[in-house]
Amino acid sequence: MIDKVKLQTVLHSPKTRKYGLRFLVAFVLVGVVGFFVLPPLLKSVLLDQLSEALHRPVALKSVSINPYALSVTLEGFSVQEPEGGEQFVGFDSLYLNLEAASIFRFAPVLREVRLVNPKIRVVRLSGNRYNFTDLLDEFLAKPENNDPTPSFSLNNIQVTGGNLEFDDRPVSEKHIVSDINLTVPFVSSMAYATESFVEPAFSAHVNGAPMHIKGKSKPFADSLESEIALDLADLQVAQYFDYSPIKLPIKVLSGALDTNIKLVFRQEKEVPSTLILSGGAVLGGLKVDDLSGAPLLAFKKAELAIGSADLLNRKFVVDRFAVDSPEIHARVSRQGDINWLEYFRKELADSKQAANTAKKPEVSAAIEWSLGEASVADGAVHWLDESHGKPLNASMEAIELGLSNLTNKAGQTAAFDVSWRLLAQEWLKVDHFAVKGGLLDLAKREVSVKEVLAKGAQSLFRRNADGRIDWLQTPALRIVEASQNDASVPWKLSVGKFVGDEIGLRFEDKAVSPAAIQTIDGLGFVAENLSTETGQTAKLAAHFKVNRRGEVAVGGTIAPFPLAANLDLDIKTLELLPLQPYFAEKLNIAVTKGVVTVGGNLQLSQEKPSKANKAGKPGKVDGSHGLTGGFTGQVTIGDFYAVDKLNSADFLHWKSLFFGKVDARMGPDSLAVGEIALSDFFARVIISPEGKLNLLQIVRKDDAPPLAVVPLLADQAVKAKAVPEKTVATAPAEGTALAPVVPQGKPTMPIKIGKITLQGGNVRFSDNFVKPNYTANLKRVVGRVSGLSSEPGTVANLELRGNYDNVSPLNVTAQINPLSANPYLDLQAEVKGIELTSFSSYSGKYAGYMIEKGKLSLFVKYKIENSQLAAENRVFIDQLTFGDRVDSPDATGLPVSLAVALLKNRNGEIDLNLPISGSLNDPQFSIGGLVVKVIVNLFVKAVTSPFALIGSLFGGGEELSNVEFDYGRAAIGPEAEKRLDSLSRALIDRPSLNLEVEGRVDFEHDREGLKKARIDRKVRALKREDLTKKGVESEDAEKVVVSDEEYPVLLERVYKAEKFPKPRNMIGLVKSLPVDEMEKLIVTNSVVDDEDLLALGERRAKAVRDWMVAHQVPVERVFLLPTKLGGDAKPGSEQKLKSSRVDFTLK
Repeated sequence: MIDKVKLQTVLHSPKTRKYGLRFLVAFVLVGVVGFFVLPPLLKSVLLDQLSEALHRPVALKSVSINPYALSVTLEGFSVQEPEGGEQFVGFDSLYLNLEAASIFRFAPVLREVRLVNPKIRVVRLSGNRYNFTDLLDEFLAKPENNDPTPSFSLNNIQVTGGNLEFDDRPVSEKHIVSDINLTVPFVSSMAYATESFVEPAFSAHVNGAPMHIKGKSKPFADSLESEIALDLADLQVAQYFDYSPIKLPIKVLSGALDTNIKLVFRQEKEVPSTLILSGGAVLGGLKVDDLSGAPLLAFKKAELAIGSADLLNRKFVVDRFAVDSPEIHARVSRQGDINWLEYFRKELADSKQAANTAKKPEVSAAIEWSLGEASVADGAVHWLDESHGKPLNASMEAIELGLSNLTNKAGQTAAFDVSWRLLAQEWLKVDHFAVKGGLLDLAKREVSVKEVLAKGAQSLFRRNADGRIDWLQTPALRIVEASQNDASVPWKLSVGKFVGDEIGLRFEDKAVSPAAIQTIDGLGFVAENLSTETGQTAKLAAHFKVNRRGEVAVGGTIAPFPLAANLDLDIKTLELLPLQPYFAEKLNIAVTKGVVTVGGNLQLSQEKPSKANKAGKPGKVDGSHGLTGGFTGQVTIGDFYAVDKLNSADFLHWKSLFFGKVDARMGPDSLAVGEIALSDFFARVIISPEGKLNLLQIVRKDDAPPLAVVPLLADQAVKAKAVPEKTVATAPAEGTALAPVVPQGKPTMPIKIGKITLQGGNVRFSDNFVKPNYTANLKRVVGRVSGLSSEPGTVANLELRGNYDNVSPLNVTAQINPLSANPYLDLQAEVKGIELTSFSSYSGKYAGYMIEKGKLSLFVKYKIENSQLAAENRVFIDQLTFGDRVDSPDATGLPVSLAVALLKNRNGEIDLNLPISGSLNDPQFSIGGLVVKVIVNLFVKAVTSPFALIGSLFGGGEELSNVEFDYGRAAIGPEAEKRLDSLSRALIDRPSLNLEVEGRVDFEHDREGLKKARIDRKVRALKREDLTKKGVESEDAEKVVVSDEEYPVLLERVYKAEKFPKPRNMIGLVKSLPVDEMEKLIVTNSVVDDEDLLALGERRAKAVRDWMVAHQVPVERVFLLPTKLGGDAKPGSEQKLKSSRVDFTLK
């Protein structure tokens, strides 16, 4: 307890009064100096020193000092620009409060630092200089100071109401950082505080966007442990893109950035330093264009969540990355530059140059990274390729991507799902493509997918006239600075299931004429266990339609590396008409109809290449490495129809051509067919007016001379002997006939055909080389061949039956082996009752006489064995009668009449046996025997008027001796049928009577009728040609219906195609005329000669003959006589007859 008495004694002592007075004086003196003396002095010193140091005008409103509180307050401070004017730096007030402990710590210790409303104005000038560049240059010019950090301690640091203005004059932009607030509890370099965290807090508005930064740090500790948290909201990144260190030729139009980022740094002894970034960022509404204004990149929102990113130790963990509605625009220029690569080319080149000049850095640790989750929603990629001249626009839209657990660490697998739709102009369109259940192993370079789905795909392929294929082309890129060889392990891809649905392909081929279009529609497939690994086998099932009608189904297994396939094929109604342009220019036939059906199994196998071939050396070292395999099954070509384009006639058609039990093999090659069946077929053989056989002209040979098939007569063959062999390969000698020389040689591959059957066949032969033209028909052809093989010693059996010209039966039996190296043949053929009047064209041309009547029967035997030919030809001619002499330069000089007289027996029969023998290498025909038989009894009885009697019995009268026809026509009318009905009943009732049929024509009226008939045929032919071009099936031109509306158009085409002068208009074009005028002009300029009239008469006679046969009149009793020109009346008849008719004679 203080003694009050003693205290008062001490206080009132003189000594105390002395020291108290001194303290009071000192206190007052300090106050006077601090409050009144030092502030103006300090203000003056500050203005002078700062103006000199900053080289700028400096203003300070006031300086206040509180010597008792040890505080200093500066107010109204500002620094002007060197030229004056606007303020450079300034603040409203700065408060500093010094602690008395500074005396004892020998270092400044501030209790409080408070800065109110600081303002800074930064101006960027041209040349990348700033309004403070002079101060910075001056500072950097000073020598480096390596003195240790002096001791200090700052407490309660506060900055409020700050404002930073950035004036970017080169880009004419201004940025404002306002409402700057900073609080720092303390920062000290003194030893006692180095291990304490400094925890600053910063907030501001950057161009109106709020920003918050918090952190803590030990800036003076050995660990330098620091932590900072950055929060941004709605920061418009477009305003700051110009300050990016990488200068790119792009423009950022919009984008708002929100961040929640945390950065932690720590260093310790003997432990690697760490700089760890974590947190997240969201960038929304981004739009980026190039300098021309073309769009480059846009998305609604991109989110990034970083778990941990150790920037120093190269370890990155990203929890999530998500992009909503991204849209990327990529472009390849005409020079082959990709716009995205070009944007970085200069920066990459500069960085590469800097890396080459800099010292090589130490080897860094390998990067470790992982991505927990990534997603893309409603993405799009737009592609423009101008590198091939014609721009190609493509887009991948509706991109959906889900990815998880992606890392570069070994042993870990990422899962992903992705889908999109694709559109590449007219070339490719995919409505939906999806990859589900994907697994990705980056370390092993393996990708496995559970299921792939492609739906609604359409693709177009086009071949131009020059053969070039138009489709999606790989961009013609410029050579980039990158290695083209990847020495790493190749990627492995496996797909559990690949499903395709509603896929279509279209192939437009302009390289053929006319242009062809092939389509595949409704393609659906399921492929399982697909893999790029060698030896992996996939399961495949597919179905589609070809050209709308053809149906194809494929199923089986296939291994791509190396190729090994085992596929079941089922092809139905595959049309041949769309394939015609591929052989139209090579063949002289036009296919107008036909379908193919295939069912079977296809096997293909590719052997592994030998080591030599793996090294790129040609040849086979240890066996073949090509394709092997084969096809087993059956093939049918049905409803086939082909037209001879040279002769405008039907060439070949059939209902069905069937190949059963086919076994075709390659490696080694072989062919086995269990059965070949041809049914309801028709074939036409034509010799042109120039003597060319259509069978030899099926394949066009523009550079080869045409082959003539006109036979040589015996006496002409003698003259041909003098022709060198180079001109005539083989000429027959007089009295001999040549057998064809069969080239020797082994077949290219083994062939075996179990059975060949023919049913319902018809063959028509037309010879237009002789006048009048000759036509014959082989009908109801049936037959079979069994046991056909190329194996030596095997023999096939052949049976063939038919009817010649609908009346003469034909039978052929044989044993053959045409596929063997040594062919074998043992053949017998027989035909009976061929009407010889139809051969008058040949007899007139080569014998000099027409044939009035006669019938031919033929029996032949041919045998080839050990390359030796032996043949027997037995010819039986009944009632052969020659008519008038015909002048023909090709007629033989032999006495034909004498020969016939010698050969005929008493019954008017000629029976000849003409054997042939010789070697196949030098075949000759020798007459083994010729028996001259003298005609003993020949009775000729002329019946003058037998038809009056017949008419009285069966109805009618003398008019039964003929039937009349419309001019130019050979069709039997109703009136004619009445007469024929009476006549046929008479013939059936009188079996001993024979009927001779004689056709007649009217020179004038039939000539005009034929011309009009020709017009009708040409119009119908044009109509059928149009139907064929349109892909519409058609058959005989006579069955084509031409409507009244179509007739004028088709007639005009016929009229324009005619080769005669036509009326023309003022500009020289062919003038359009009415239908009747065009018909008159065509008729006027059409030429009908006597041969055409004779052919008309012959058709009339045959029509009558066929009618009679069809009405039970035996064909053996109906004989055709040559056609006569003119309208003279029958001998003994007083009837006035129409010249266009057929006359009958009873014998």
